[in-house]
Amino acid sequence: MAGGPPCPAEPLAREGTLWEALRALLPHTKEDLKLDLGEKVERGMVTLLQRATELFYEGRRDECLQTSEVILDYSWEKLNTGTWRDVDKDWRQVYAIGCLLKALCLCQAPEDATTVATALRVCDMGLLMGTAILGDILLKVAAILQAHLPGKRPAHSSTPEQPCTKVDVEDPDLEKFPEFAKAPFLSCILSPGEILFIPVQYWHYVRALDLSFSVSFWWS
Repeated sequence: MAGGPPCPAEPLAREGTLWEALRALLPHTKEDLKLDLGEKVERGMVTLLQRATELFYEGRRDECLQTSEVILDYSWEKLNTGTWRDVDKDWRQVYAIGCLLKALCLCQAPEDATTVATALRVCDMGLLMGTAILGDILLKVAAILQAHLPGKRPAHSSTPEQPCTKVDVEDPDLEKFPEFAKAPFLSCILSPGEILFIPVQYWHYVRALDLSFSVSFWWS
């Protein structure tokens, strides 16, 4: 007995506005979509980043997607060559921009919600393993993608809340953040098997003293 036609993929919410919303977050020119990278990032990678950006602004989606995959594969190796504290921040920037370009390329011509969900997972990896770039653009892209998935809406608005402080706790810029010197705090060292409960909306800073793995979860 012949089966019926395959079920269509779940449609996007407000599909027509997705690319416009994402594009509005980006600089108008490729020259403005760049990172200030140090000498630890090889010249070849800098050139590859420039090439990927050019491909994106020229509308060459497939080539940009392929190049961003190369960037992610190479920078992923750099992120996993030692302990996390030894990972140079510039390589985290490289990984984050690779995630940004890949997510954007996936959404230039999304066919269904599955494609957008994939792009959202790419952004999540950039936020987890990368670092803040271009005014926290990955957070903003992730919020827009989530808003366009069926049944998904941001908790308060389309503008994501900032989940981290701009202050470097171990080396604070007291000229830029003078009140930080007056902030009261408690400190402790957790031993194996111990846990620390942090109440909602309490600012906190964590530094691993040995090899470790941490997971953060924001309850809605």
